[in-house]
Amino acid sequence: MINELAEHFDACDDIPRDALQSLTPRLRALSTRFPLVSHGLLSLADQAIVSATSLATLVIIGRATSPGELGLYYLVISVVFMAIGVHEQIVAAPYTVYSKRHQGEALDRYTGSVWFHHFAVTGLGIAMLLAAIAALSLSGAQQIVPGMWSLLIAGPFVLLREWIRRFAFADLNIIPAILLDAVVAVLQVGGLLLLWHYERMTIYSIFEVMGVACALACLGWYLLAKPTAQFDSKQYWPDWTQNWSFGRWAVRSYVVASTIPFVMPWIVALTVGMTAAGVLAACNTVVNIANLFLMSMDRVLVPRAAQSFAHGGRGELRRVLLAAALVILPALGAFSLFVYLFGARLAVFVFGPQYQGHGGILTTLAVVMLTNGVGTIAGTGLWAMDSPKINFVADLVTLVVTVAAGFALVVPLGAFGAALAMLAGTSAGCVVRVIRLQRALIDDKHPTESTLIEGVGVTAGSENIS
Repeated sequence: MINELAEHFDACDDIPRDALQSLTPRLRALSTRFPLVSHGLLSLADQAIVSATSLATLVIIGRATSPGELGLYYLVISVVFMAIGVHEQIVAAPYTVYSKRHQGEALDRYTGSVWFHHFAVTGLGIAMLLAAIAALSLSGAQQIVPGMWSLLIAGPFVLLREWIRRFAFADLNIIPAILLDAVVAVLQVGGLLLLWHYERMTIYSIFEVMGVACALACLGWYLLAKPTAQFDSKQYWPDWTQNWSFGRWAVRSYVVASTIPFVMPWIVALTVGMTAAGVLAACNTVVNIANLFLMSMDRVLVPRAAQSFAHGGRGELRRVLLAAALVILPALGAFSLFVYLFGARLAVFVFGPQYQGHGGILTTLAVVMLTNGVGTIAGTGLWAMDSPKINFVADLVTLVVTVAAGFALVVPLGAFGAALAMLAGTSAGCVVRVIRLQRALIDDKHPTESTLIEGVGVTAGSENIS
């Protein structure tokens, strides 16, 4: 981000040249010295655009349609989120790690393979969606079928947009991702507002607008970015085999980790009641503000960590992870302190006086977020060292401990017990990640950077990571 500011100042004619000559080198020096902060700010801006677009979409649909139509949209969009998550683990995540171990034409061929994998996975998703439509039609669930048909048209373009975002982030080329998401935001929100104004809001028109917005933005990205890729059919299967060795563990970890936020509200609702589940949902919504920051940092930390290990080895990876900890953990710690001091008032302000007196739940969930930050940093290091299986084991430990503690604590303590169970599970998973990362960083039996680099023909130290 600082580099972009420096380039902006270079282009300005109304600022004294002496000031520019002194300011521009300083900005570029800051960007070189603190690349994680620079990229993190850009990633935060991009995530803010994406989150604001999702929120505006939900508000417009909620005000322009009935609760039933909003519920249908929510069901269909959950399918989209699930597809995006699976695609990210088996296509985008391996590319983020392994692309740092290729250069030149080898990288272009690998990029071409991954783009082929994207289209193949998209085609498989369309086939599965058609099968789901047939099954729903035969089962009599006719109210869901229109939403699934609308998704058949818009889904591939929404998935393409998300893949381009991850593709850009993997190369730490964040400005095109921001422009892509900004165009989608303008077209999608503007299109939905027009549908609302002319009273044409249906499940079909909603997803048509989303599909057109994503299609136009992706076309613009392709024309401006002109990505380099060589499509060599001989590389498709070997590259898929390599990526799947990573992705199969990443997708398992994703499925397990996604189960936790789904299971806990059900445990609370079934054992204590819907009121306690509502309290937990409200408190989670307040604390998840910090997740915007954590997701933004994760988008840039993963490719930087993979790059550092591929070219600088364990020492460089350790330096990048430490720098990330110095940025992420103080921010999440400050957020936890803010929630401890003002979280209860914030919950009342957002949701009303009926949610008063839940400061303990909010503070516990804020500490969960802080613990999750530590686990994210350690998990990123394991990903960079090509050890996704350990992350899966940690997520499995998190799930087991969370569920076990939930059954023990929810009945006597209600929503507060659920928050404590989540803290216990997250802490257990975090300990597993940190211990295994420390061992991997000093274990001579772990694949070293020289072994990995020889496998793909890259010379260590050939690229300046900072």
